[in-house]
Amino acid sequence: MRTVDSGRCMCSAEPAVVERGPEPVLKVAVGRVAVLTCRVFGAPRPEIIWQKGELFEDVQDFHDPRITVLNNGDLEIQVGIGAADG
Repeated sequence: MRTVDSGRCMCSAEPAVVERGPEPVLKVAVGRVAVLTCRVFGAPRPEIIWQKGELFEDVQDFHDPRITVLNNGDLEIQVGIGAADG
């Protein structure tokens, strides 16, 4: 197995409580989809912010077509297709 995409991701939301964040380690085969879960509690419904990399930059700033924040707040990454540093 080789590491194609790797990095640390975390989710946050304000004002809210993160009930369940992403798994610490997730292994996904090349060409498959990784879905990182973020469950938050708050009213009104909080906006979930995903951050990646050592400096925890907002994933929306990467403009990477392989990375999508789903309507439920989960982060979807197409693994091993193209290149994304971080």
